Amino acid sequence: MKKPTLNFGQFKQYDKVFLNAEQGIDVENVSSVAFDGETLYIAQADGLLEYNQGKVKKLSAKVNKLFSRNDTLYAASGNTLNELKNGKLKKIAQFDSAVLDISVALDGSFWLVTEKTLYRKDGNEFTSIVGVPEDIICLAAYDNFAKYRETVYIGCAEEGLMSMKGKRRHWAELVPDITGVLSTKINCMAIDSLGHLWAGSDEGLNIYDGKNYWFNGNDYYCVPDGQINDMCFTADGKKYFATNTGIITLIEGKISYFSYGVWLLHPTVTKLAVSENGTMAALTPGGISVITAQYMTLEEKANHFDEIADKYYVRNEGYQVSRELRKYGDMDSGWLPNSDNDGLFTGVYCASQCFRYKVTGDEKAKENAKRAVEAMIKLTEVTGKKGFTARATRYSYEENFGTGNREEWHICENNPDCEWLGETSSDEMTGHYFAYGIYFDLVADENEKKRIAEVVKTITDHILENNFHLCDVDGVPTTWANWEPELLNNDDRWYYERGTNSLEILSFLKTTYHVTGEEKYNEVFDMLIKKHHYAMNCMQYKCEDGHVAHIDDQLDFVNIYPLIVYTENEAQKEIFKMGLTHHWEYERVERSPFFNIVYGALTNNYCDIENAAKSLSEMNLDLVRWPVFNSHRKDIIWDDEQEAMGIPAQLKYPLEYSARVLVHYDGNQFVCDSGAEEFVNINKKVVNRTSTLPGTGANGMRAMMPYIYLLPYWMGRYHGLLGD
Repeated sequence: MKKPTLNFGQFKQYDKVFLNAEQGIDVENVSSVAFDGETLYIAQADGLLEYNQGKVKKLSAKVNKLFSRNDTLYAASGNTLNELKNGKLKKIAQFDSAVLDISVALDGSFWLVTEKTLYRKDGNEFTSIVGVPEDIICLAAYDNFAKYRETVYIGCAEEGLMSMKGKRRHWAELVPDITGVLSTKINCMAIDSLGHLWAGSDEGLNIYDGKNYWFNGNDYYCVPDGQINDMCFTADGKKYFATNTGIITLIEGKISYFSYGVWLLHPTVTKLAVSENGTMAALTPGGISVITAQYMTLEEKANHFDEIADKYYVRNEGYQVSRELRKYGDMDSGWLPNSDNDGLFTGVYCASQCFRYKVTGDEKAKENAKRAVEAMIKLTEVTGKKGFTARATRYSYEENFGTGNREEWHICENNPDCEWLGETSSDEMTGHYFAYGIYFDLVADENEKKRIAEVVKTITDHILENNFHLCDVDGVPTTWANWEPELLNNDDRWYYERGTNSLEILSFLKTTYHVTGEEKYNEVFDMLIKKHHYAMNCMQYKCEDGHVAHIDDQLDFVNIYPLIVYTENEAQKEIFKMGLTHHWEYERVERSPFFNIVYGALTNNYCDIENAAKSLSEMNLDLVRWPVFNSHRKDIIWDDEQEAMGIPAQLKYPLEYSARVLVHYDGNQFVCDSGAEEFVNINKKVVNRTSTLPGTGANGMRAMMPYIYLLPYWMGRYHGLLGD
């Protein structure tokens, strides 16, 4: 059966730059931000700054406020209104007091308000219209329909929303108790192209028809809620809101969130600017975020991750590990410590490069895969014990050399400048077998095939000779590398590992038979199925756990792939597909690219390939494990199933990848907030926070491995599930 191929096409990929004191920004004294084209201007107390193409430049002009209106950038210097163009000021007019806001009405009439007075521009002159309250904040003008019948609104800090009316000009208050307005503190306003007034307050967002009909974000799902501090509307109707919990956009009818950590240096956005091309600049107490968007394809994004995998994630012999950062969010400040599972993570990266090579013929992919395989083989050779594989190696020039559990770290016999880590787990072996089989099939030449067959045979023989265990150099079986039938089937302490470890050893045996051709491995395989019901153990190998324990999920999908690919007996495959289908259906809610694509590759069933592609498109380009703050969102649903286990509630449905705590496929995708505990009370309107899940290490000081994108993408391309 030929499976349909999804061509996902171009999508909008967001990225960001943080600007703060390091770039000369006096964040505490920035009053406003605005764009002229794609050049960002920043008004701060000691002068005007210009940001363009990654560089901040200080200008001589002194500016208090910036206003972008109808493709013109205005700047207020105290009582003076200027036009700002190419970084230079051109004086327009001077007023009785400081300029506060400007509004260009739908009919083109130009209105301006100072601390004392409302003005209308008539020709080249400004006409004083009426005085204003002392606590005025913002202005919005709808039109200049007829004499004394202008529709003009002001927003105040205490007196709230007011509308000008009458021949004897005065302000009519729109009072919360009488009208639908939410608050007497109005922070910002805008008129949309249909003439609706959008008013942002400390209590939420109002939409007003100018008469007696009100629509607000607290009552209706389709518009934002929370404290609204600023808003920007584009000519084509896109809407952007600055709130105490990040940026909210309303585009094509969909609410989207750009929140603290991934996108912002602080949850509270006080001022917001949007360029003609949709670049956002958000002012927060922590700094300015410049959020850009470009159109990419999934393959272009894969090329990006292939480049950074090579640049930032290759440790000594060729191991792929997570990157620890010395400076918040700064990849260039990072270093590469060993992990407990260097072989596992190098193995899944190696597989991605094998698939890439087979799809593209790119020699660089072949080099990457070969380097990874050589590094993995080194882990088996370095221990000095035949078939026993180390978790990791490290050298005296690495800063963590000589640390860790010294009972498990061993100095190499022939090299005192190298040490290796024992107590090797079943996780580690999963990565080895997975990579060796795929490299053998897609990349290896005849000599390499012989070498792989030999190392795989050596490892498997070690396991069989030690009664289905890895046996360390001290003669003691390691803690987790247990595939022994007596323990898995008859010891309740191994209940939760029974299915996963049965799956592992069957997968290892089939891989070994595949690369060596030696029938004895098939005989052991059949014995475990017939005598010890290991196939039955795999019928539903996933233990449902309230989506709390995830470490085995990645292992299971890695192991099931070679097991089904290399099993010749179709009836046996059907048994294994029972377990796979149950597992995938249970994890389907995660929208995991890897889980979905493995399921699609191994069955003819629908695998949510659109969700796999969507998730790939949502991953952030930097892979930094930023803090996240999401509990204010309107679209979250809490799941309290975990509380019965003494674990805080988590999300019932994970958020988009760009808003999640970034983890590998063995991590928790259901975390709502992490690394943002200090902001728990920043939004007084949040009422659905039952609890958060802290302590997941989301602090902007670690970058996750690119295989989380590369493995599902290139596997999807190889199996024809993805076409671009």
